[in-house]
Amino acid sequence: MNYQRALFIRFGGIGDILLATPSVRALHTAFPGIEIDFVVGGGMAAALAGHPLVRRVWTFDKRGVDSRFDHFLPFLMRIAQVKYDLTINLHPSAKSYLMVAASGAKTRLTFRKCMEIDPQTGKVAHAVDDFAKELLPLGIGPLTDRSLDFDVPPAAQESVAQRLSSLGVLAKDRLLVINPAASRPLNRWPLERFREVAGYWAAQPGVKVAVTGAPPSFKTVMDGLDEVSLALEVAGADSRILNLAGLLTVQEFGALLQRADTLLTCDTGPMHIGAALQTPLVVLSGAADPNRTGPLTDNSTVLIDYSLPCIPCRDRICARGDVMCMQNLTVPQVNLSIEERFRAARRNKIEIALPIIDG
Repeated sequence: MNYQRALFIRFGGIGDILLATPSVRALHTAFPGIEIDFVVGGGMAAALAGHPLVRRVWTFDKRGVDSRFDHFLPFLMRIAQVKYDLTINLHPSAKSYLMVAASGAKTRLTFRKCMEIDPQTGKVAHAVDDFAKELLPLGIGPLTDRSLDFDVPPAAQESVAQRLSSLGVLAKDRLLVINPAASRPLNRWPLERFREVAGYWAAQPGVKVAVTGAPPSFKTVMDGLDEVSLALEVAGADSRILNLAGLLTVQEFGALLQRADTLLTCDTGPMHIGAALQTPLVVLSGAADPNRTGPLTDNSTVLIDYSLPCIPCRDRICARGDVMCMQNLTVPQVNLSIEERFRAARRNKIEIALPIIDG
């Protein structure tokens, strides 16, 4: 069958959406000319803005006004008018099933999460591959290209270039971008350690440090602070640190990562944007399983303490109560990893089982 119109559905954060982009690309390769639309959560349209293979991005705030009957019914009617012949429901829920039904598509593929450990590798399937397996009934085999897609328009590149220039960032400077926030408490590294890392690198000659964070409307709170306030605390470690939190659009953040020599981040949405743009990464991981959601790029360093028997737990609540997996990641280890990324941006991926150094 030659499909003409397909509808993907995936709520969640930016990272959740970007992890599905290899499947979008694979579907388009299998059916050239297919028109692909995508339903995302409220405020998440920027994840797919400018994607060359996505014709339309529908936004649906499943926890907001969109879920009210008087808003949801017209939304379903708009979907019905398109006359899709294929749906790929990557976020099964009552609301997404109603969207699938409204589409009228005869072929309906539904995601079933697989967390079984492969006996040959000892690992769970990466989310990229787990999403893509739902395309097998269409004759689309395992992915040959697992890279993520994120579009950065020229206007965003120009805007960021001008901003960095005005802040004194030279072309020869190494740029370290630090994203200290993480929506899940288990993915967070202590604030004072981010401050120490930022202060150390801001004092190094030829290095510029920029701290980022989403505006308060994103409602990510860490250590009692929204992301803008959190970045202000980190930037306070040294007057030379550039605080860009709340000042960049999502596409401009992507442009910043295109310029960055390294991004320091936990396992969160900005990490996936960095992976899509091939930004050298230093990722602080604990509960989050890098085999499941970590970067698939060859220029990323993942710090994780496998000496703890509970790691990775892939949970939302720490059974130990101390989040020791993140506490065990030290400032010297992080600084060493940043230095390695600066020196060899394209080395093979390094997954470091701690402890690697004392202190």
